[in-house]
Amino acid sequence: MAENEKKPSGASLLGRADTSITSRIAVLLCICGVIAVALVGRLAYLQIIKNEYYRTKVIDQIVYETSVKASRGAIYDRNGILLAGNHTTERIFISPCDIASDGQREILCRGLSEILSVDYDALYEKSQKTYRKDETVKSAVDEHTADRVREFALANDLNNVIHFAAMSSRIYPYSTLASAVIGFAGTDRGLYGLEYEYNDILSGISGKIVTAQNVSGNEMPYSYETYIDAKNGANLMTSIDEVIQSTLEKYLQIAAEEAGCQSRATTIAMNPSTGEIYGMAVYPSYDLNDPYTLADYYTDALQAVADEYGEDSDEYAQKKRAMQLEMWNNKAITETYEPGSTSKIFTTSIAIEEGLAKIDELFTCTGSYTVSGWKIKCHKTTGHGTLTFAQALQKSCNPVMMRLSQRIGISTYYKYFRGFGLDKVTGIDLPGEAKAVVKSESDMKELDLAVYSFGQRYNVTALSQLRAVCAVANGGTLVTPHIVNSIVDDDGNTLYEFADGDVRQVISESTAETISQILADGVSGDGGAKNAYVAGYSVAAKTGTSEKGTVGNKRIVSTVAYAPSDDAKIALIMVIDEPTRGLIYGSQLVAPYISKILSEVLPYLGVEAEYTEKDYQALTTSLPNFRGMSTDEAQSRLKDIGIKYELIGNGTSVISQVPISGSAVSKADGKVILYTENAEPQLTAIVPDVTGKTAETANKILTDAGFNIGIYGRTNGTTVFTQSSKAGTEEKIGTVINITLTDSTVLE
Repeated sequence: MAENEKKPSGASLLGRADTSITSRIAVLLCICGVIAVALVGRLAYLQIIKNEYYRTKVIDQIVYETSVKASRGAIYDRNGILLAGNHTTERIFISPCDIASDGQREILCRGLSEILSVDYDALYEKSQKTYRKDETVKSAVDEHTADRVREFALANDLNNVIHFAAMSSRIYPYSTLASAVIGFAGTDRGLYGLEYEYNDILSGISGKIVTAQNVSGNEMPYSYETYIDAKNGANLMTSIDEVIQSTLEKYLQIAAEEAGCQSRATTIAMNPSTGEIYGMAVYPSYDLNDPYTLADYYTDALQAVADEYGEDSDEYAQKKRAMQLEMWNNKAITETYEPGSTSKIFTTSIAIEEGLAKIDELFTCTGSYTVSGWKIKCHKTTGHGTLTFAQALQKSCNPVMMRLSQRIGISTYYKYFRGFGLDKVTGIDLPGEAKAVVKSESDMKELDLAVYSFGQRYNVTALSQLRAVCAVANGGTLVTPHIVNSIVDDDGNTLYEFADGDVRQVISESTAETISQILADGVSGDGGAKNAYVAGYSVAAKTGTSEKGTVGNKRIVSTVAYAPSDDAKIALIMVIDEPTRGLIYGSQLVAPYISKILSEVLPYLGVEAEYTEKDYQALTTSLPNFRGMSTDEAQSRLKDIGIKYELIGNGTSVISQVPISGSAVSKADGKVILYTENAEPQLTAIVPDVTGKTAETANKILTDAGFNIGIYGRTNGTTVFTQSSKAGTEEKIGTVINITLTDSTVLE
């Protein structure tokens, strides 16, 4: 070290050390401060900003929720008959986290798989999810099977592992009744029909049980624990009448099968004044309790695909799915068709309303009419000759309709076309309603107008066509068709009620009366719809036959009708798509079944029959003499006549009959008793008193007592004035009791 260098003193060294320590402490304090600030900030972020998030996460870990499913609302007909309801079943589930050992797991899975017919391996896999408390084993278990599971759980100390939850399964008491209208529900929602349209109302709101648990998964007291009640769905009170619906379905099936229908069929019954749908049927129907099984109608077509491609093929699966979708769709509202001659009701109504024709005006039909260079034929190609306006409607003359349309003109025709609602959907409370296929007014030409006048080259739904006809039946007012009349809760409180369905006045009441009278005269006379005739009732009806498309000779046949014609209580339409057997006309294939429906439904609705002399003659027959005939011949004759009979004794020939030969007996309600040579003594009954009763009531009372009835006097009278055998006397079973009617409303 150089001599001039000085050694640092002790004091200077100590000062430097103090400065270094102070700096280090300051740095350390800064670091700690930063860390503290960061921790405080993080805690503030977690506890304040993210408080709700982490609170929810914690709750999710310690809280267990059990859903309480709401009961789905019921669906009733107009008289309170249950159409769709619920059947209580149970969901059986296990709590894997409570399984004590592998041995217990084996006992559990083996026993439940056998009792519930579930796959063992799949159940075993569920049982290994030990972090779970709810694994469904099987839903919709019936009471008997659930009780077997309870016994199994008790016997094997599994009550803390096997659990039960009540649930509702949808059930349809009438199976196929109104299937196209009601539709069906899946596991958690409605899929078709009313079940779909009103799903939110029917479903209700599910509740839940929220239970706190400790780290071991056991329930514990906790302030968050609560029970939220389920709110059951509301109930639908529909306009459907179970009796009318059943009648529609019965005759639609017979008509469709006899016609060899290839593309389904439909029929609707509607109150023309209120828009209430009494019944809406589609052929074929399907089982609402088993909706995925195809109706027999599809069997042959599906089997043909199976024969060609095999049941395991994609083609088979696709065809089956397409058939299911078709079967579920409500043909009355989801498909359109060319209505044909039933639309002549509208053309003639417009002509009368606008003062462009009179009912006694004469026209000439030569079998065709030329419009814009096109020669358009009448269905009677030889021509109707000279006929009146009224006869043109009754006999369905195309040339007269085309001439009327020329008088009306495009603008006026289209105004009424819209007025009748034929260019729009009806607005019915059912899903999937198809739109009409019509030309716009600006695109319509004279040729279009000509064919529209008799219902060709535009498409509407069956419901839309019936709705338009109802505007004539009810005196001129277009109404909104509907299915649901009201919605009520389980306590009977009304939550909704359908209001007035009137939309607008389309034609005057006088025009509606004129057209109705023309149609009714045609049915009772020699019009094209005479097969819709019902004895004792004034029926207004019009038949229709239209070509389906422009290729081939496929047709659609239909009939519309309403009765009584002067005060309609019900209106009907029936449409058969692609008939293949018989005379392919609405007058032949459909009108007779409209008659059968009305003959059953009108008395049911309380509409009294008023028989004319012609009606009475049509309803009765004069009995031949069966004495001396062999029993086989007598029975054959009676079957041909259409009279019910009873054979008493076991002999081979008839020795006596009641009523005697020459008696007038009702074809519908009469009965003949045939006695053979070794018959037992003739049976008798006490004659009931029917004076003061209506003809219909008297008929029922006497026939129920075993007698036949004869009607005399004022055949359109309202009450029975006298009866041929006094009440209380004894007469042979089958004797004709003649009644005389009088009009009790005549006071002069």
